[in-house]
Amino acid sequence: MKHENPVLPEHDPAGALARMVADTRYEDLPAGVIDLAKRAILDTLAVTIAGSGWEVSPAIAAQVAEWGGAPQATVLVHGHKVPAPMAAFANGVMARAIDMGDVHETGGHVTEWNVPAMLSVLGIAAGPVSGRDFLTAYVTGAEVGVRASAALNLVRYHTTWGMPGEWNGPLCAAASVAHILGLNADETWNAMGMAYTVHGMSEYNKYSEGTQMARVQHSFAGDTAVKAALLTRRGVTAPRGIFQGVPSGILRHVAWDDVRPELLTDDLGTRWQLAEGLSMKPYSACKFTHSFIASTVAIIQGQGLDWRDIDRIDCVGSNSARMTFEPAAAKWNPRSVPEAMFSAPYTIATAAISGGFFLQDLHVDRIMDEERRALMQRVHIMADPAHADQFEGFPVTITLTDGRRFTHVTPYVKGHSRNPMDWDDLADKLGRCAPFAAVALPQSKLDKLVALCRAMEEVEDMRDVLTLMTA
Repeated sequence: MKHENPVLPEHDPAGALARMVADTRYEDLPAGVIDLAKRAILDTLAVTIAGSGWEVSPAIAAQVAEWGGAPQATVLVHGHKVPAPMAAFANGVMARAIDMGDVHETGGHVTEWNVPAMLSVLGIAAGPVSGRDFLTAYVTGAEVGVRASAALNLVRYHTTWGMPGEWNGPLCAAASVAHILGLNADETWNAMGMAYTVHGMSEYNKYSEGTQMARVQHSFAGDTAVKAALLTRRGVTAPRGIFQGVPSGILRHVAWDDVRPELLTDDLGTRWQLAEGLSMKPYSACKFTHSFIASTVAIIQGQGLDWRDIDRIDCVGSNSARMTFEPAAAKWNPRSVPEAMFSAPYTIATAAISGGFFLQDLHVDRIMDEERRALMQRVHIMADPAHADQFEGFPVTITLTDGRRFTHVTPYVKGHSRNPMDWDDLADKLGRCAPFAAVALPQSKLDKLVALCRAMEEVEDMRDVLTLMTA
């Protein structure tokens, strides 16, 4: 697209997306989309609880407490009150901290972008926000994020080209916050434009350098989403040509040609792309490792094998999955939690030894464990550019020292839209996450949290969630 086909800002597809966010009502949402939304929200609350005590989250919670200010919103789990943008800053990092939030097959990360920011503005909304309003804000904002990513063909390219990364997350959060605060279509468009302007596009180094910014970026996104909505109400204006504006619309920046701008608006308000590929994670690691993990576990457990008898493990992944096994020098030698989360060799070796992959496998003593590191050296991975599904269906072959070979392909890892997590699965995930919370939450509150999410359409005031998410 580049600079051809000039589009005036007022004609940018962002306007149609903003109208969808502002004008959609709960009654417009199909029952299946509502059920998915409720499960996705519970899933994100579960990982937020675990994330509250993980890595940088306590430090950020302490920092926003030190900054202080108007007691508008709750820092989840930790419990102190701070201004709404600061709560979004703290809550955002918790949702992404353990890298176990949902992922859309064409839309990238979704719910961990908007839900933390949405919870942070409940105290400054015009009145009590009902469960129905919250669900509508969630779905419409998530739809913006998914469509923005899909239009760029982002999942296919962002791990190899390195830009524009997860630029769509702040749009997702800003849209949902705008809906909760009652912004009209024009104001929503302005808030989204502000979020787009603030956040840089080329941020893939957060993965390649093994830094904590893969999680902390959600702090900045939530903070920006809240500020963008509030500043919009104060009359601060922002660019409108988010997608096709000249010269800086996102579709004019990407280096590849197979973008699909039509996905931004086709069947908008009647087709919900969010529901067509949202996966919830069973493992606390990069989604691109999950197919490898699932098939490794299936072979070891299905055949009753002892990992000590493994001679080699051969795997084939997609082009996008290369981010978990390239560059080899780093991926076969993780030394920190962020590096281990995004290391396919480490997650595969761990799955063979432990029968899964969860937070206890991300302590430095296990990352540096000699047996795991020795098995990692027997893991071999290659990319198949013809593998169309970027996340699913990766073949794994385990060869034993006695020459026997076993191959398995998991078509869809548990949590995929074609192999979804049900309410019992999510309650179990919440139970596994809870012990890692910064502050222990009583089981009675966890049970009520599940019940609230299951019947969210009946909730009169979503601030009830804040009570259940603090001790």
